Amino acid sequence: MDKQKKPLIIYFAPWTYWERENRSQPLARALADLGHHVLYVNYPLGPRYLSRVKGLFVRHPFRRVQPRLHMTFGGPVLPTYSWRDMIYIPPEGPSGRQQAFVEYLVRIVGQEPFRGRELIVLSSRMISQLFARRVRPSLCAIDIEDPWSHFGEVWKMPRRELVPALRSFCGDADVVFANGHNIAKDACESFLDTEPQILLNGVDPGKFAPDPLVPRPPDYPPGPSIMYSGTVHERIDFDLLEPAFKAFPKINFIFLGGVFSHFEAQTKKLASRHPNVVFLGHREVGELPAYLQQADMFMMPSCLDEAWTRAFPAKLFEYFIFGKETISTFAIKDIPEEYQFAIRVAPDADSFISHLKEGLEGCPRGAQIAAYGRQQDWRLRAAQVARSLGL
Repeated sequence: MDKQKKPLIIYFAPWTYWERENRSQPLARALADLGHHVLYVNYPLGPRYLSRVKGLFVRHPFRRVQPRLHMTFGGPVLPTYSWRDMIYIPPEGPSGRQQAFVEYLVRIVGQEPFRGRELIVLSSRMISQLFARRVRPSLCAIDIEDPWSHFGEVWKMPRRELVPALRSFCGDADVVFANGHNIAKDACESFLDTEPQILLNGVDPGKFAPDPLVPRPPDYPPGPSIMYSGTVHERIDFDLLEPAFKAFPKINFIFLGGVFSHFEAQTKKLASRHPNVVFLGHREVGELPAYLQQADMFMMPSCLDEAWTRAFPAKLFEYFIFGKETISTFAIKDIPEEYQFAIRVAPDADSFISHLKEGLEGCPRGAQIAAYGRQQDWRLRAAQVARSLGL
């Protein structure tokens, strides 16, 4: 008698840096590490991402990247290249490209090593709804990881059109996860009829850990510093930060991350006006700890628009591991009360300056911050997901 095959988790996520490093791929890898079988369905979002990954396309539609983790690769065989195709199914029905995408995936799950497995769908995008209705998985879970309401603004889509689609999408799910209480609250007020489970971002302590044997990077400026790690764009509140640039000329304000092309001119102006403002550019994940451990404090200087401050900050636990305080322009209620001391909330320029002055004097509870950060392992998040999926 053949041994019963373990279920297959089909995890839908777009090919973006956010997904690759901060949410779905680390979670998929952690699920596989825990012994679950995962088919990670990633796809380019628009021509910009498609051009970046063309060199990775292979003849075979998927490949094994870990013993229990397979990943699809897009190319010409994935005929859906636009954001709208992924996040929205129109009232008149799916487009031809959406239907082709679904049939392509149906063929994949009918092949070895997936054939004959019970199917479980985990997704953050509406394209999975068509697939789930086509194959009838034993369970379907939705991960609300983004401020969904912001999509309407991006695509000039009225809320009266977007919200019913979201309600239908989440209504088909057996389990709904939300990346933080703010997103959960907004979803319940807008389109969700059930209470979601809170599934925060995690961190890989093996990748993010201080190492005193690693030397200071040669391009890291000397002296005290406060760092922002992440993509640099117009949603960083430089109007709030500029008074601090002037008030602390001997403090280096480090921005570690790629700069969006449309924002490059602005960063050059800032750097020319303020010698203590340093844009170091993109670094690979393996290089980040050498930079992060040099910072005396961290910052999350986001503009206070609802879309940007609603999701749980991806970088926060990476910051925590290094045992330093973080200045944030918004409160983060997902952090337990006993660790709120690690976050200094500064919604305006004056409070940012005050917190920076106090924080640079040192944090006697840095070891507690680091210990809490290390506890937020992606494997714990994967175990939470597995329990919720009945695995």
